[in-house]
Amino acid sequence: MKMTAAVLLNTWGRRPGRFEGYRLEMKVPEHIAFSFLLAQLEVQQEYGWPGTTLVIAAGCLPDLDGIGIIAGWRCYRRYHRILGHGLPMTVLGPLVLAGVGSLLFHLPFFPMWGWLQVSLLCHLLTDVSFYNWPVQLFWPISKRGWALGLLSWNDLVPTLLLYAGVVMAFVWPAQAPWIGLAILLSLMAYLYWRSRRREPNAGVEEWLAGGWTHGSPRFYRWLTGDFVT
Repeated sequence: MKMTAAVLLNTWGRRPGRFEGYRLEMKVPEHIAFSFLLAQLEVQQEYGWPGTTLVIAAGCLPDLDGIGIIAGWRCYRRYHRILGHGLPMTVLGPLVLAGVGSLLFHLPFFPMWGWLQVSLLCHLLTDVSFYNWPVQLFWPISKRGWALGLLSWNDLVPTLLLYAGVVMAFVWPAQAPWIGLAILLSLMAYLYWRSRRREPNAGVEEWLAGGWTHGSPRFYRWLTGDFVT
């Protein structure tokens, strides 16, 4: 999900290359937090923790192609954002999870399928919008990659928004739907603002956009899900 702060090119609709210089991993905790907040809009209230767990699982499904890291960086670079982010996973993944929910937890298939599909599509939307590593959304039909690259590597604002939203949802569960909606809308507003302001100004804005990592202890970067830099 993240890349180097220096890469801010708009690559919408470009064909993917070798991506030299890109950070070749994404921050799974952000996807977990996003999916959890999405579940607060109805799933948690209607279907409890089994439903929420499935929504989180659907929101992380595309990153199953990241398992290739076990075989080394070359395999990871070749298949991540392709196998798990293409049409087979997009179409079949939520259906399988909805079936699991129906069989194991007796959840209604079609309502859960709808939420699971939305969760997975939100993962793809954030991948395309956030960072500059093209996603092959229509693989294997097309190898064209899509990326907007609105944020720089280690931009702290989305992370803080999502983490704060999760904490508030636990502290005030009765208000969780409104909290989830407010955080997700705030995230959308920030992305729009970044699309209009591609280069952050010096000072606090630059610090939040990734400058905070300069000289910071690795432990703090680990807290955001950055286990590489």
